[in-house]
Amino acid sequence: MNWITIAWPMVASACLTLGLIELRIGLTQPPRAARLLFALSAFAVAGISGLELALTRADNLADWWPLMRWLDIAVGLMMVSLTAFIWVYFGTGSKWLALAVPGLYAVGLAFDYLPGSGMTYQQITGFRTVETFGGVTFNLAEGVPNPWNVFPYLAVLALIVFVVDASARLWRRGGRWRAAVVGGSIVLFFLVGGGQAALIETGAVQMPYLISWAYLVILVAMASELHADVLAAAQLASRLQDSEMVLQQLRSQLAHASRVSLMGQLASALAHELNQPLGAILRNAEAAELFLAQDPPDLDELRAILLDIRQDDRRASDVIERLRTLLKRRSLAPCALSVGDLLTTVAALTRGDAAARQTRLEIAAAPGLPLVMGDAVHLQQVLLNLVLNAMDAVGHLPAERRQVRVGAQRPDERAVEVSVSDGGHGIAPDQLGQLFEPFFTTKPHGMGIGLAISRTIIEAHGGRIWAENNGSDGATFRFTLPLVEESPAP
Repeated sequence: MNWITIAWPMVASACLTLGLIELRIGLTQPPRAARLLFALSAFAVAGISGLELALTRADNLADWWPLMRWLDIAVGLMMVSLTAFIWVYFGTGSKWLALAVPGLYAVGLAFDYLPGSGMTYQQITGFRTVETFGGVTFNLAEGVPNPWNVFPYLAVLALIVFVVDASARLWRRGGRWRAAVVGGSIVLFFLVGGGQAALIETGAVQMPYLISWAYLVILVAMASELHADVLAAAQLASRLQDSEMVLQQLRSQLAHASRVSLMGQLASALAHELNQPLGAILRNAEAAELFLAQDPPDLDELRAILLDIRQDDRRASDVIERLRTLLKRRSLAPCALSVGDLLTTVAALTRGDAAARQTRLEIAAAPGLPLVMGDAVHLQQVLLNLVLNAMDAVGHLPAERRQVRVGAQRPDERAVEVSVSDGGHGIAPDQLGQLFEPFFTTKPHGMGIGLAISRTIIEAHGGRIWAENNGSDGATFRFTLPLVEESPAP
């Protein structure tokens, strides 16, 4: 085994490796077109490497002529792909120079398919075995040069001028590293590869074609550029991850602030909810004292009173626990939920406020609704916000017309839809698209965060939330929640 047998396959492997890397990146990340074009040039040079090796072993016209034609095609493909690569990757350059490259080369390539002629030689006169350093031999074709072979070299010259012009323009725009490394390596490649081919074809030197070897200059430059791009992408991904963490923390804090703000609006409702069981406990205790004063005491009545006191105590405890849970700052913890239970809980939390505002609150969940996947506390927050907003919307109406309807139904096979409707003045059409934007509010003293937080919560659950005006008066807010299973909730 000699160095000729090893060298060209190694060059081809290097070209294929970088070409596959660029192809993989080009299929998934921008700039896609530029990377795909460079991958095409690398694959073409891998083919050139194999053809150059085969030409060193060809010793007759029948073998040499097809190989030379395929080599000319591969070189043309490489030149065109590199020209297009520079045009796309640099985003600059002369369009006419770029078009001149394939045009000039096509004129020379046409002679490969004319009878009795070729792009390089008009006629092959014979083959000669040449010995190079290390005692390695190779075959070299001899013939009459084709004067029209000047067109491929004019194409090379046009490509060099095009790359220099594009690099200079990119340099002036501030892309000095890319212009120097990528543009410089391509110019150097064509100067070395084209010059070596010209010396062989004029008979000045006797050695194999080494076009693919010269391409190693571009491989090194593009490997450096690829490393820089990957490093920049990794740094950007790290910064985006840090920004996402900060954004998540801000969302959590904003959601917590929204819950605390809602508690201010629910203060009167909570006082009403706690006042009822506490008042019942007081009245039962007074009744127990009366029964104890009897002689003998009525123990059956006392037992019934103690049972009522225990139940009222649990009811007061439930009210406090719901408030404590709602005020906690916590991450999303989805689980299987009954929409009916969710609506019942929110109705209990808002019943006192509805009574204080003289507003009739109607809860209507369709029967047999399936379980949904959600976080109970966060979904309570969304419903509380929508219900209180609906009460605000009807606050200006006469007491007999103040009505808020909360419903749930299954619009399709994938989700359950919850709606909150009011009979207020509705929403201006030009404001419907802005309702869920942060800090946008239609209330004189609103903060503009409640609906934005609601949208964040619903979207985090995999649902969507929107608003629409009713046909006659008022508006309806709707949101969907994904199902857990098809069976109805117990």
